[in-house]
Amino acid sequence: MEAENKLRDGLHKDLVQEACHKNFFKTGNSNGVLQLHNPIYIRFKDEVLYLVAIDCDMGYLIGETYIGTFKQVRYNILTKEELITVHRDVVENKLYSFASSKKLV
Repeated sequence: MEAENKLRDGLHKDLVQEACHKNFFKTGNSNGVLQLHNPIYIRFKDEVLYLVAIDCDMGYLIGETYIGTFKQVRYNILTKEELITVHRDVVENKLYSFASSKKLV
């Protein structure tokens, strides 16, 4: 269990660094989002969310509901596999676009 927690902590840290710090050095701006090129569906309680972005100011994930509203998503609700998928797409493969406003399209 401790090894899994360490893995999750490292993946979370890398994602926040990519969204907040590395993106700021590239763009000079942290007032925006990283829009994921390959959003994934996640289940939280009785709700299905479409994980679409990472906030560049605070580093939290952004999920979209079926009715088109956006919600802040905590990293700890993702399964290990979901977290690894997001990490691979964002940190390793850079499959995102920076949008300088927080308006998602």
